[in-house]
Amino acid sequence: MKIHFFHTNDVHSHFEEYLQVATQIRRHREGAKADLALVFTLEIGDHADRKRMETEGTLGRTNAALLKQMEYDAWTFGNNEGLTLPRDKWYELVNEAGFPVMIANLFDSETREPCAEFEPYQIWERDGVRIAVLGLTVPFFDFYKMFGIEAEQPRDAIVRLLPEIKKQGVDLIVLMSHLGLHSDRQIAAEFPEIDLIFGGHTHHALQKPEQVGNTIICQAGCYGSHYGHLAVEWDVESRKIVSFSGGAIGRDLSTVPDQDLVDVLAHFQEAAAVELAQVVAELPEPLEHRIAGDSPLSNVLTDGMRRLTGTPIAMINAGLLSHGLIAGEVTRADLLTCFPGPSTLVVLELTGAQILSLLHKGLDPSYVERVGKGYGFRGHYVGGLQVSGLVVRVVPSGVEDQYEVTAELGGQPLDPTAYYEVATADYLYFSPVYEEFKQGRSTRFELPFLRELLGMQLKEIVRVDTVPRFLYQEEKE
Repeated sequence: MKIHFFHTNDVHSHFEEYLQVATQIRRHREGAKADLALVFTLEIGDHADRKRMETEGTLGRTNAALLKQMEYDAWTFGNNEGLTLPRDKWYELVNEAGFPVMIANLFDSETREPCAEFEPYQIWERDGVRIAVLGLTVPFFDFYKMFGIEAEQPRDAIVRLLPEIKKQGVDLIVLMSHLGLHSDRQIAAEFPEIDLIFGGHTHHALQKPEQVGNTIICQAGCYGSHYGHLAVEWDVESRKIVSFSGGAIGRDLSTVPDQDLVDVLAHFQEAAAVELAQVVAELPEPLEHRIAGDSPLSNVLTDGMRRLTGTPIAMINAGLLSHGLIAGEVTRADLLTCFPGPSTLVVLELTGAQILSLLHKGLDPSYVERVGKGYGFRGHYVGGLQVSGLVVRVVPSGVEDQYEVTAELGGQPLDPTAYYEVATADYLYFSPVYEEFKQGRSTRFELPFLRELLGMQLKEIVRVDTVPRFLYQEEKE
């Protein structure tokens, strides 16, 4: 007996690419069904990404509707669904999809019960084969706490549920894992009872399935570049997998997307456009944005971060913002294009010496012009550091692109040995690009998302603050 598994992961709302891949999946599934094989289609998370207007304007319903149209069997939320789409909208996403979302390691903080929106696992019986399908998502503990959710270590969830699943007399155990390839390999080595792992999160495109012990691991790239296919030969008498084949299959650029999928996307594009046309603020004058040094738009955001958290200092990298804003009405669409990532606010403690080092690096083109990747970054260049609460004095050293940097807080020089609370963005805390942020201590995370905070701050502008935070002095002789 043949069993076919089709799977996608980490599409990140690359809809044009996904429509082609989805159409390829359909043609491939049709061939498998014609051979009377069992067929399952799985989404392994991060299908949604709030950088796209269709996802932002519908809070993920566009993605769920496309998956429904494609007749998926199950979906495991990735961090982009679980941490950027509001919790009170999760039910709507599950209802829109019309098939189960499986996550076994998220719990309500208040009741300590599993999140009611999800199912930890299901057992499917098809043509006499009993298949248990379990879902796990990456446990960003501190982030989930902000939403009233407790995340469990994936290993602990497996230890807790595997005996329960095995007691029910299943033939195959399938894990839908938005944990990353390294974690999948560890799980496969420790839990040989798991037969198949369909993974995501780390964007690997496994051209052939990887086998660790008894476990077959598959992952299908990112951004609609591939889809995954695993064909399993199941021996009915021995009730074992006797062979398998497949791997990540590249997107065919010549594929014409099926019209019904195009129509679903177009419908939700119209709905999103209406939502994003809402006016969030009216600016009395333009707000410029610069990739390094003083940026009036960044100053508005960092000032808001400092007021919200009560910290003496706020810092972001300019690359989080894509462009300035013109005078007049600012819509949700304008906010989305100028701040494409739903970044979260982080408060940590840094020494004066670490802050001075960061400010120095924030003027270095090798940092400013670095291309940003991962950790929720949705811009292009990382950019220099923008500040609130500090007056930064910059003296050229006489050598090109080299400076001496000092900083004052409340009129006093920073003490290199003292600790200061700093509000910043999660990207800077998780990314290695500005190393000192990763060394910060006493971390806490706060809402709202920085894009939403920027919208709130824009409403309050009466006059644009033009007082410089970076004071450039004459070159040393």
